[in-house]
Amino acid sequence: MSSRATPPIGVLLCVAAVAVFAAPTLAFPADAPTGPRLVFAAIGTVLLVLGMIFVRREPAERSAAARAPRGKTIPRSSGKTTER
Repeated sequence: MSSRATPPIGVLLCVAAVAVFAAPTLAFPADAPTGPRLVFAAIGTVLLVLGMIFVRREPAERSAAARAPRGKTIPRSSGKTTER
């Protein structure tokens, strides 16, 4: 198995966004003012959007069909084969 050249920054940003979204629930009492909660929601939203942008820009692993040499048949999940 090959190692990744760069860490999955997009996934890490999405995980950080989830942590920021959950922080007010875990840290503040139930009757706390909504102002600080909105700040956490805004920061979490920015992190989530950045994470989604980075995930969309990350290169995808090549599928088995893309790795196969030309002229070889590749079985599909339906049992049929295709000619490349």
